[in-house]
Amino acid sequence: MMLSRCRDSAATANEWHMNTTTSLDDRDLAAHGLVLHEPSLLKGSLTFERPAWVFAHRVKASSIGAFSYLNASGTTSVYRARLGRYVQIAESCIIGPPEHPMDWFSNHPFAFTRPEHMPAMYAQEDFARLAPESGSGPAWAEGESETCLGHEAYIGAGSLVKRGVTIGNGAVIGARSVVTRDIPPYTVAVGSPARVIRDRFAAPLVERLQALQWWRYDLAPWKKQVDFSQVEATLAFFEERAASGDLTLLKPPTYRVSTATRGYALETLDSPLFD
Repeated sequence: MMLSRCRDSAATANEWHMNTTTSLDDRDLAAHGLVLHEPSLLKGSLTFERPAWVFAHRVKASSIGAFSYLNASGTTSVYRARLGRYVQIAESCIIGPPEHPMDWFSNHPFAFTRPEHMPAMYAQEDFARLAPESGSGPAWAEGESETCLGHEAYIGAGSLVKRGVTIGNGAVIGARSVVTRDIPPYTVAVGSPARVIRDRFAAPLVERLQALQWWRYDLAPWKKQVDFSQVEATLAFFEERAASGDLTLLKPPTYRVSTATRGYALETLDSPLFD
């Protein structure tokens, strides 16, 4: 599966079980495969495949595939983003920050948000006077697109990825880059604005990696039979295993976590985020 666009990247038939557990703490979440410290930084909900590492970073209305992690150091913010499997985000990054309309009468939040989007601001009487009336229709902010990080994408320290951008599978973003446009799979991009400076591998190798979609499989049973530093040999090994039907699809337990009155609430999904 290629994460060419967020809307194509996830299973679309997920249904929630009527299985919700509340009043959970950090240790309970860790037992379900999620490392998450500091509930006040979790906004809305987080959907994740086991395992995932978020630590004490700000995450809002996002989803994270299995084995993806945010570096424990620094302060990273992730807004309305879909992370594939094996995604790596170095310290102090900003992924998919909200934007403001530049062609409106005003680009201030009073013009394009709703009180539920910024409750602390609209709790102030003066801001509340400016709040849109009830029934005034969808807010501009609700129509913003997701940001999508492909499987095994790597985001270097201090980088910013613009809202709505897609980072391809296996792509690498250099430290302190500002990504304003889509980045093709298995390329290296750096700078502000970020530009592709080279490919990670030759085109035929990239085609084979994209065809294999190794992130779909459970690699653990084979780890002693390959040397991951040897790209072509490892790729050939797993291509052979896939052709012979020996590989098992990775089907990690998948959950939705949100803050509750006390601690966290956890719901269970019927199927993984990615097929």
